[in-house]
Amino acid sequence: MKRLRLLWNIVRITSADYVFFGFLTVLAVAALLLPRFESGIPTFGDALWYLFVAFTTIGFGDFAAVSTAGRLITVAVSLYGIVVVALLTGIVVGFYNELLKVRANTSLNEFITELEHLPELSREQLLTLAERVRSRHLLR
Repeated sequence: MKRLRLLWNIVRITSADYVFFGFLTVLAVAALLLPRFESGIPTFGDALWYLFVAFTTIGFGDFAAVSTAGRLITVAVSLYGIVVVALLTGIVVGFYNELLKVRANTSLNEFITELEHLPELSREQLLTLAERVRSRHLLR
């Protein structure tokens, strides 16, 4: 649950939620408009498929926009889709960087706690602690 909260904080801080919801809105509106301008894309479902193929740059070729309006809609959705994919990549990287920071802080806090209770540790615990320091386990 903490990881989901962390992920949501990254999404919120970057305002990516607005970008994602905006993209879904643009995608839905474009999928509603395309069948009106393109005879080769007859249904809403076909338009969604075509736009997905367009913005992911897969390009199967089973549908194609031939009118100026259809091409402009395709360009707009494709460019917006590229921005969303790039933003998603940045969010994933930010999420994993934050997880690594949390792990490092947790290890450091555990190490400091052990150091605060150094006189109370048994010989085995001291040897284990000394080995961890030697192997730089805390920094990994």
